[in-house]
Amino acid sequence: MALDDVEAICRLKYAYFRLLDLKRYTELGALLTDDATTSYQSGELRQAGRDAIVAFLRTSLGDPGIVTTHNGHHPEIELTSERSATGTWYLEDRVIVPALDFVLTGTALYHDEYVKDSGEWRIAHTGYDRIYEEHRRYSSGRVLSLRIGNGPVTTFPET
Repeated sequence: MALDDVEAICRLKYAYFRLLDLKRYTELGALLTDDATTSYQSGELRQAGRDAIVAFLRTSLGDPGIVTTHNGHHPEIELTSERSATGTWYLEDRVIVPALDFVLTGTALYHDEYVKDSGEWRIAHTGYDRIYEEHRRYSSGRVLSLRIGNGPVTTFPET
């Protein structure tokens, strides 16, 4: 049974990434517990409750002119009881905003908590700590800034 639970949790997180990139936030919300919490961008962006999370994602990424790619892999799932689990995922992401001539590329480690309710796994908490984040001009590829972990932002002035 444990392997079935791990597989179900992996499929849950895969759906989270897929629905995020497809901008299907209502469906993504169904993957969360009612009282789910988030801690995005190394804790800088926090939300509490399914509705607040869905509203934040819709406001932040819902513009059809914004293209996102979130690839989560190398899951490390630990079942902590019959109804709870934790997970760590390696994230590679890219956000393209042509209207602002901007592209973000980065990696991070997601830290999740899951609960099983009525036979279904749901995300109770999700959030990530950045490994690095790079900002570039979309048109030229020129690096604007680089941040490693929670360190200072290194900027590269335009000439």
